[in-house]
Amino acid sequence: MAEREPEPIPWKTQAAIYGSGFSSFSMVGISNLIVALLLVKITDQASLIGLVIGARHALTLLLSIHGGVLMDRLGIRRVMVVFACISVAAPLFFPLSPLIPALIVLQMIAGLSDAMVWMGAQALSGRVMKGNPAYVGRMTFVVRLASFFGPIGIGLIWDQAGIWPAFIAMSLWSLIGLVGTIMIPPRPMEANEEATRRVQFRDLMPRFSDYITAFGLAAIPAIALVLLVTVVRVGGTGIQGSFYVVYLESIDFNASTIGLLTGIAGLLASFGSLGAGRLARFVHPHWLIVLIVTLTVITIAVTPLLGGVFVLLAFCICLRGLCLGISQPLEISVLGRALGPESQGMGVGLRTTLNRFASMTVPIVMGAVADLVGIKNSFLVMGAVLLSILIAATAFLILHPKLGRGAEG
Repeated sequence: MAEREPEPIPWKTQAAIYGSGFSSFSMVGISNLIVALLLVKITDQASLIGLVIGARHALTLLLSIHGGVLMDRLGIRRVMVVFACISVAAPLFFPLSPLIPALIVLQMIAGLSDAMVWMGAQALSGRVMKGNPAYVGRMTFVVRLASFFGPIGIGLIWDQAGIWPAFIAMSLWSLIGLVGTIMIPPRPMEANEEATRRVQFRDLMPRFSDYITAFGLAAIPAIALVLLVTVVRVGGTGIQGSFYVVYLESIDFNASTIGLLTGIAGLLASFGSLGAGRLARFVHPHWLIVLIVTLTVITIAVTPLLGGVFVLLAFCICLRGLCLGISQPLEISVLGRALGPESQGMGVGLRTTLNRFASMTVPIVMGAVADLVGIKNSFLVMGAVLLSILIAATAFLILHPKLGRGAEG
């Protein structure tokens, strides 16, 4: 299928939007690495490790839709600036809070803040860039570069300097996102008059009707497909961000090596994102998403079968990164095209809600499974569960007449 040529967007606007997502997107991978290493020093219970890592997504799960609605109602940039400031401050409290309950609270606050900034960047890609795969691919390329440099740098700092410097570096990394957010031109985001009006207290409170409307978007077939696939893709990322680190540490990989593996995957994801638009010309985006996400699950589930051989681990994580890079801009693009400009924030909020549901529950469930059958077997169990969801998504795609056939589906 042929894609329309993208409408010209000023490079200054593009750079500001890409910059705002640069650190916020990669913060999950950076945080998962050093928080998991911190937890290994505190406890040897897999279920507790999974609980703390999963807690990062709890508030985002509950408030993503509300946050997306706030962006539509008050202005995307306005909401992003507030949460970007919190993202800069939150990492500095982790070394001061070695207790599990305190870490859970910090994880929830930091996770919500980073997620809101990344949500804003995605919403802008739909509102300003009209969900065009070329622009979304560029944005994904830039933010995935952060996933390459971030874990590698943080891993080296952890090994060479210790806990405090690692979390200070994490705070400085968030500062990049704050600067990018401030530099976003305010005019393109003001798509309606409500976005410029004065903020009132009632605007900040969640509304049940907004949640009903947001979940109602799932009645659109293309959005329903994206939501199913997103759960699976993020579920695999939940495995990589939690017990992938714990497993590699258990077989004597140091933080620098783990960060290198994670970072290389991020680099491959960057280049994969640039090819998403081209691949979508030959394979319908709906089919392409399902096929590519299947590979992301397989390549993480087979980790314990690779015998701790670095070359094999690197090959699988790199292939996974490449596939992640292709799948993410396709998801954002399909979602953006299926929604009107007035619903971009709500749509991203709905997708993020499902995203964070998977991110939160997978580490927790995998931790419980690991306590029962061991860490190695837990990879295979969780992989089988995620693949079963993809089978359901494939059946939905085959049976629904509006999916995988037309230009929009």
